This record gives sequence, C-alpha cells and structure tokens, in this order.
Amino acid sequence: MERKAKMNSSETKVDFSEFQDWLEKHGDYEAIVDGANIGLYQQNFADGGFSLSQLEAVVNELYHKSGDNKWPLVLLHKKRVRTLLDNLTHRNLVDEWINNGILYATPPGFNDDWYWLYAAAKLKCLLVTNDEMRDHIFELLGNSFFQKWKERHQVRYTFTKGNLKLEMPPPFSVVIQESEKGSWHVPVASQNNEESSRTWMCISRRSVLDSLKINGKLETSENGDSS
Repeated sequence: MERKAKMNSSETKVDFSEFQDWLEKHGDYEAIVDGANIGLYQQNFADGGFSLSQLEAVVNELYHKSGDNKWPLVLLHKKRVRTLLDNLTHRNLVDEWINNGILYATPPGFNDDWYWLYAAAKLKCLLVTNDEMRDHIFELLGNSFFQKWKERHQVRYTFTKGNLKLEMPPPFSVVIQESEKGSWHVPVASQNNEESSRTWMCISRRSVLDSLKINGKLETSENGDSS
C-alpha cells in the first residue's frame, strides 16, 4: 500500500509537470473555463446529466467577447472527456476542441481544481466558474490575498431558460476607496452579484474644512464634518 501510494504521488507530479509544459507552449489564453462546473450546472433533475451545450455556449460567448480572436481554455477531467467522445452526438465538437487547444483533459487521481486555478494564476487571466473555492487547497493561498484575486478574476454565470449570462468581474475593487480630492466612496451591500446594480455612497468634506490649514485641528477623520 505504501509503495503504491508513493507511485501514485510520483505519477501525479509527472502529470502536472506535463500540463505546466503544455501551458508554456499554448498559454495564449484570456480566460480559463471550469468545464465540470458549467456542464453540471442545474442538472440535478431526473434526465439531467453533463450539458455540453451549456459549456459550448460559454466557450462561444468568451470567444465573441475577445473580438472573435481568442478561444478560452476548458479544463475537464479525462474520464468526462472519454464519455463525451463515446457519444456520437458530441464527438466531433470535443475532437475539434482538443485539436485546437481549447480543451485539456486533466488526468485521473488529481483534483482538476488545481489545474484551472494554476492556469488562471499563471496567465493572469479570467476564470469562469461558480465554484466558491472554499476548499482547504485554496486556504493555503492566504484568505486576504485570495479573496482579492477572486474579485478581480472570477467570472460567474447563469443560465435562465437556456440563455447564458456572464457576470464579469468589476473594473475596480469593491472596498471603501478615497478619491484624489479626498472624497470617500463606500460600497453598499447588494441584493445580487451584479456590480452594475450596486449602490455606492459618496462622503465628502465640506469646502470650509478643506480650506482650513491650522495644524492640529483635524487630527482624525472623525473631526471632519461630512455630508
């Protein structure tokens, strides 16, 4: 058992090294796609299964958003890829994705989360997934840093009656910010995840306070009048 565990660990390292080498050669991507997360989205019903059509919709939408210039990279477990290839309805599309470097099959015995997370961090690009990434593997990265990274890189998605909607990350951090003129901008809690509908409260000092130049009278922001 111990020998087998060591062998599996060694094989896993080789598999991941192969992916790293492959990414160095093909790594011209602007978006990484968590294939399993999208294909299994809302499929918990009697006839539900892996939805290749949902995954295809995301792939095509990302391609169009790039100006019809760059395809994303889809990461999907090798077992799932084999099942899709065995389906005559899906085989041509999956083969096309593999041949064009759009789909990479992650090996057995390895968490594919590591693959899409590594690719997105390595390429400094977008990551399309609804995964909240609360697993212990993500905690290793440090909670503060990782939350900021997610905020700027994670693309969430929804399908409503078959229609895809991508929720792109905000162009700025959703934290209290101070402008060059001294005004404070405070994000108000939103009822949904859409940043376009978020309300921001602006707090600025009255001009009379800005004109005061007497040292020591405005020791903290609490001494300033606000409106």
